This record gives sequence, structure tokens and C-alpha cells, in this order.
Amino acid sequence: MSKTKYGGIMQSVAIELQHLTKIYGSGDLAVKAVDDVSLHIPEGEIVAIMGPSGSGKTTLLQMVGAMLKPSSGDVIISGKNIAVLPENDLCRIRLHTFGFIFQTPNLLASLTAAQNVELVMNLANHRGEKPRLRAIELLEELHLNHRLHYKPAKLSGGEQQRVAIARALANDPPVLLADEPTANLDSRTGHQVMELLRVIAKEKGKTVVVVSHDSRIRDVVDRVLWLEDGHLRVRWTNGAVIDPVCLMIVAEDKVFATSEYNGQKYCFCSEQCLKEFQSNPQRFTKPTIKDS
Repeated sequence: MSKTKYGGIMQSVAIELQHLTKIYGSGDLAVKAVDDVSLHIPEGEIVAIMGPSGSGKTTLLQMVGAMLKPSSGDVIISGKNIAVLPENDLCRIRLHTFGFIFQTPNLLASLTAAQNVELVMNLANHRGEKPRLRAIELLEELHLNHRLHYKPAKLSGGEQQRVAIARALANDPPVLLADEPTANLDSRTGHQVMELLRVIAKEKGKTVVVVSHDSRIRDVVDRVLWLEDGHLRVRWTNGAVIDPVCLMIVAEDKVFATSEYNGQKYCFCSEQCLKEFQSNPQRFTKPTIKDS
């Protein structure tokens, strides 16, 4: 797994996207849903990808999660380029590397909360007592010990989403991918779910990527990336700068180095980003800055 410096601290890179592109159709009808996206996400970071409907958010998330093949570019997860792997390998990657959380919990109605969590472990060839004990442990951690044997119809929306989070964690994946996880929840419950994801990221060392329209999650995540027309931009607040290479928001007092090009000053989070910029600065333009 590669490492880079973020805010002056060396961290392992959990997710690295290199010139990722997805094109639907061909010829005059071709549409670039995701257009030349490059990005580094370190271990333990929780990132929100926001943007208008049709901007390519879900397409990007599906490529990161090995559910959709990119037209070009690389998806490097924990040092392995999954964009070039055959489908047989991707099934195993999806089971062991990613935990998926969706807008709708998609729990099986005929199974209890614990059985829904156990099932994911069964698919990964875990049998016997281990899946049952793991399901109980996870649901207790998420304060659902009193709902272990309840079926989804008897659970609230927030409880169902917590079961979905437990299910995503069942095989102990390093990366959690959440697609609109708060969309069907009220404000209070949605914030509780996001706080849970933040605690998971920080205490368990998971990397969490959330696709959302919900602006209320901004105070929970480490950074917000804005995807529009397939391109990543950044929404950020005062007192921070943006690295033009990895698009990471860096506190002004944590900038690793600066460089000037065409009369503009650029700030970098690490030596790696600085060198990449200096090798071909024409590739990088000053990101559009929008108030949050």
C-alpha cells in the first residue's frame, strides 16, 4: 500500500483514482458520466461526494466499489488496481474489501436483524458459530441488542439503516461506500447515522466514502468533494487551501510546500503531489472555489 503525507503526517492511501473516466454510448451520443477524475483518500478518512442529480456521483462510487468497469483509468484500492481484474476476482473483492450502504437498507424481510448480518458472512464462506457471534457483536455496538431477533417490518427507519451498517461491517472490510444513506431519514436520525459512520471511520480505521445530496452531513465528514458534469471540484470554508493534484483540503498552517505557475500560487499537502504538479503543471488548473 502506498503512503503519502497529509497535513504533515504520513498516512497509507486506501483509495487512489488515476484519470478515471466512464463513457456511456459512442460517437455523437457519447456521454462522459465521469471525466478524468484523480483523487487520493487516506485510511480512516470520511469523504462526502456531493453534486446535482446526474453529475456522476453514483457512477463514480460504483467504479470505486468494483460494481462498474471504468472506460479508462485506474482504481487502486489498498495498493491493488481493481480496474484490471477479471469479474471472478471482483466478486471476492466486493465481499471482503467493501461494505456497501444504500439509500434503502434492502434488508431481507423474512430474516431477523441478526440473520441479515450473518448472511453476508455466509456468502464469504463463514459458517457455524462465528457469523452468529459476529452479528450479535456488531448489532450490540450499534445499540440494537434489543432488536436482534426483530424482522425489518418491526424496525424503525433508523434501526434498519443501523442493521445495514452492521451488515456492511460484517466481513471487516477496509472501505465503506455509502450511497445516499440519510435520504430516507429525518434530520435527527440522519445525523445520528452519519455520526455512526464517522465513529466507525475514526475508531475502526475504516475509510468511508459517502455520496449524498444532504448538505447537513458537511459538519461530520473530513472533506467535501463537489462533482459536477463528471468533474471534481471542491467546496470548502475559509482558513483552508486546496491541493490541485489530489484535491485535498489542507489547513493553511499544514501546507507541505507551495509553488508558482503562470503567476498563481499553488499549495500542496505532500512531496508526492508537489512533484507530480512540477512534472506537468499544465494538467492542473486552479480549482473552482465555491462557498459551502
